[in-house]
Amino acid sequence: MALRMLATLAGKPDAALATLLLVAATGFVSTCEADCAAVDPLRLLPEGESCPGWSLDGDPATARTLEELQLVIDGGAPLFFQHGFVSGAFQDYAGTVAGSPARMQLSIYNQGSPQNAEALFHDENSGSGDPLPDWSGSGAARYRIAFGLVSLQFWERCCFAIVLVHSGGEDALPHARCAAEEVVRLLDQATPTDHRSWGEVKAVFR
Repeated sequence: MALRMLATLAGKPDAALATLLLVAATGFVSTCEADCAAVDPLRLLPEGESCPGWSLDGDPATARTLEELQLVIDGGAPLFFQHGFVSGAFQDYAGTVAGSPARMQLSIYNQGSPQNAEALFHDENSGSGDPLPDWSGSGAARYRIAFGLVSLQFWERCCFAIVLVHSGGEDALPHARCAAEEVVRLLDQATPTDHRSWGEVKAVFR
């Protein structure tokens, strides 16, 4: 089929390039979606003491349906389904910030594809904040400190995640970052890393 397609497009280099890029992109997206389908957010929740001074507080919650997600995040579930929600996992942690007791909540959403996760991150209804400096992930991260709460949101591969530390001030941000970076590390282990990025696919045809 590929040979017939190239023969048909012979003498039309621009058309051939566009077609080959489309075929490559389609295969790339399909592979990413297949990888994402195998990712269980429950396995991305850091264990106790993954971040110094923090321990698990209770059992994790999970969700796969709209009804289940609504039980966890009352009122916000439809937004995630608009962006391809597959499954979610949620865990509370107990620890200290600057010597005072604090609580941290971690929510991880498998959105089915990197495109969905990024679109959710950029949806104005998902949140806002300043870019997180020196972010270690391949996606993007932002943070916000307000009303005694530190919020860190990020997207990575097929996932969108939120870390909330109920202890206001800059002192809490490193704790939120630790949890977020641990999720990225676990996600790197859970998904293959040998697939070419879309930028690399395009570079092949230059």
